[in-house]
Amino acid sequence: MIATQIVRTLDVSAASGLVLRDGTFHAVADDENALYVFGAEGATRRITLLPGELPEKKSLRKVQKADFEILVDLAEHGLLAMGSGSRATRERAVLVDRGERTTVIDTSALCACLRQTFPDLNLEGGALAGEEFVLAQRGNKGDKRNALVFIALGDLHHALLSRRFDVTRAPRIVDLDLGMQGAVPWACTDLAVLAGGDLLACAVLEDTADAYHDGACLGSALVRMAPDGALRWLRQLDTALKVEGVAVDGDTAWLVSDADDRAVPSSLLRATLA
Repeated sequence: MIATQIVRTLDVSAASGLVLRDGTFHAVADDENALYVFGAEGATRRITLLPGELPEKKSLRKVQKADFEILVDLAEHGLLAMGSGSRATRERAVLVDRGERTTVIDTSALCACLRQTFPDLNLEGGALAGEEFVLAQRGNKGDKRNALVFIALGDLHHALLSRRFDVTRAPRIVDLDLGMQGAVPWACTDLAVLAGGDLLACAVLEDTADAYHDGACLGSALVRMAPDGALRWLRQLDTALKVEGVAVDGDTAWLVSDADDRAVPSSLLRATLA
């Protein structure tokens, strides 16, 4: 089991994707239209990704939200926040450039392509891995399939210019067998790349049968994989929090949590990788 330490609480309740850049954390939340910028201490700054306010009522908010589950560092291009694709309202990405200008990208064509393989599509992590853009498909009790989806880097770059994410080459799919605890499968919630090229995912045991409804969290873990997706290890975390975002700085894994409750703030946690 991997020990964790809570570093601070955040000014958001559903942190879902995390990037650490130049010593500053950037997080998206799956039920907000904003990017949150903060340090290990101090105030949080908010960057609007989409216009308008979401309803306060949870059921209405769930219907309308963009479901930003993914945040990827695209180096000189900026940061890419991406919706899960689990509903038509969630088929958008937003590029935040170095000047904090935003560009909305239509991901419906990409999602339609992936839905041929994953009818219950639920993209929950992303990273740049060599010459490919890799996304993590999250499984559930109804469809236990977790997978890595490798997309040509050229298709990503074209999407940034055209504002529409099409694929010119069929994505390469690598299935992941993360195991189960009872009837609940381990399911990927975010993805990062380690210095040597290995992939590090966070995963949870969430008792839900589809990509839309929330369920009780029975545990969180870190998962290390080879660049080709081969599983190296899965180690449970010592926290009851549902971990949904991961960023890596040397031997330190930074994590953010999502309680699925707007009254409960997310936490920033730290863990050491052995």
